[in-house]
Amino acid sequence: MGSKSMYHKMVSNTELIGILSQYYDFEIVEANSNTNDNFFEVDVKVTIIAQDASGGVFALYGDGDVEDLPVIFISSEGQAGKVGKNIEKFLGIMITCPYWRDLLKFSGNGQLSEMLKSQPFLEDEILKDIPEIESVKNKVFSMLSMCGISKPVETLYESMESKPYVHVSSLEGEKFDSLFNKFVVTDNPLWKNKIQ
Repeated sequence: MGSKSMYHKMVSNTELIGILSQYYDFEIVEANSNTNDNFFEVDVKVTIIAQDASGGVFALYGDGDVEDLPVIFISSEGQAGKVGKNIEKFLGIMITCPYWRDLLKFSGNGQLSEMLKSQPFLEDEILKDIPEIESVKNKVFSMLSMCGISKPVETLYESMESKPYVHVSSLEGEKFDSLFNKFVVTDNPLWKNKIQ
């Protein structure tokens, strides 16, 4: 993990670590490949790099240069998927769309068109809940020396659909579901009323 890597920039900045935890539910942990203590099994080596408040984990998938490895998210509720083709792409998605989990939830079982429909509603909600989120995004991008990404929803969708496919199962051998969920915009009563 080179000194100039995106991963190193992320884990070596105490202020950034706090911001990612507070605003993005992304709590950095000491990188490790010990999945024995977890609730899942993966078909290849994974390196756990972070967790969320509900016990889900973020991991680098496979072996090789840390900057090139896909990022997967394994939820504590039995879903898993590739959320970034590499760490820089994932950070771009997460920073731009802190509600990325909800984009997947309201995807109508993996339809990009549904994800794009839900984005403005999710953006409105986060601006109401966290009015300072735009300045937080700009600060995080600056701290990482990154530019924002122009099409975060499409980038997330492409990551989820890209090969190699992620194979995660429970310790009992039951295959985890996709992070794509069945809901669509009209399933949310508040959003449905705004459409009509």
